[in-house]
Amino acid sequence: MGKSMQNSKTVWVKLSSCLAMILMCAAALASDAAANVAGTWSVSASNGGRQASQTLVIQQDGKKITGTFKGPLQSGPLEGTVTGNAITFHVATRRPLDYTGTVDGDAMKGTLSGAGKTGDWTATRAK
Repeated sequence: MGKSMQNSKTVWVKLSSCLAMILMCAAALASDAAANVAGTWSVSASNGGRQASQTLVIQQDGKKITGTFKGPLQSGPLEGTVTGNAITFHVATRRPLDYTGTVDGDAMKGTLSGAGKTGDWTATRAK
């Protein structure tokens, strides 16, 4: 094999390796990108035998979320983060609540805690 052909092969291998690294980095960054949770959400929360319907209105700026919470007995502002498909937010109400969960498109689910109690929640985004 001639020297020119060896150099071409070496350049091609190096370019292929660089392209593979770029694609892997892009995939890693994409997996860490925040899921889109902006909008109005209908929430069903349960704590033991009790059920409650709640509404979240969420604004999003990258990974940071803010908005409002409205439940049957209290309402207030919310603040939190979204990393990938993981969501956490705090609701500042008379009896503060903390939510953690996962986002799957127009659905969310997870656990909540407040006043020493825990429960489960599911949410669907209004269309």
